[in-house]
Amino acid sequence: MNKKDLEVIFNEDLGTSFFPLLAEEYLKEKDYDRALKVIDIGLLLNPNNNDGKYIKAKIAMIHSDTKSAVHLLKEILASDELYINAMKMLVLHYQSTNTNQSSMKNLLYQILDLLPGDEFATSVMKSIQKPKRKSSRMSKKPKPSKRASTKKSNRSKKKTIESKPTKVKTAKIDPKMATLTFVDILIRQKQYNQANNVLKVVIKNKSIAKTSIAQRQAKIKKGLSKEG
Repeated sequence: MNKKDLEVIFNEDLGTSFFPLLAEEYLKEKDYDRALKVIDIGLLLNPNNNDGKYIKAKIAMIHSDTKSAVHLLKEILASDELYINAMKMLVLHYQSTNTNQSSMKNLLYQILDLLPGDEFATSVMKSIQKPKRKSSRMSKKPKPSKRASTKKSNRSKKKTIESKPTKVKTAKIDPKMATLTFVDILIRQKQYNQANNVLKVVIKNKSIAKTSIAQRQAKIKKGLSKEG
C-alpha cells in the first residue's frame, strides 16, 4: 500500500492497526509533526501497539528527547522481548552517548541469540571489545660515562619524537549503522564529528539524493564552526 491508500484507511478508521505504516511514510518525508499526530491518535486507540511506540521513539530520538525515546523502547521490550529493532535503537543510543555499556552488551547478546551472526550486533560488539595490552619490560640501559654523550642522546631523542606525527585511530563504522536517520540523531545531539564520520559512509551509497547529503553537510559544518 502506498501513502494515499494508507491515508484513506486511516481517515475512515482512526483505530486501524495500519497507523504505524502511515506514520512511517510521513517520517520518510521528514514530516515529523504529521507523523507524530498520526502516532498519538493511533496509540490513543491502540495503546499496546509496539510498532506505533517504536515510530514515536524514532521521532523522539530525532528531536533529542532521548529520555522519552529510551522509556518507549524499554516499554516495548518489556512486553515483547523479541522486538529486535527496539534493541538495536537502544544499542545505537548507548553507543553514541557512551553510556550503559553493560546494558548495551546484554542487548547485543540477546540480538545474537535471536539472530546468530547478525552483522550489526557483531560489528558493535567488536568495536567495544578492548584489545589486550601488551606487557613489555623496559630494559635498563647502561648510563653513559660522559655528560656530553647524555646531552647528545637526549637531543636526538627529542628530535625523533618531534619528527614522528601522532596517528589518530578512527573507529570503524558499520555500513548497516550508517543511515541519514542516525546522522540526524547525532546532529541533534551536537555530536558533529561523529555525524560527519557516519555521513562519509552514507555518501558511498549512490542511491541517496545528493541534496539530502548536502543538507547534512551544511548542518555539520555550521555546528563544527560554533564549537571551534
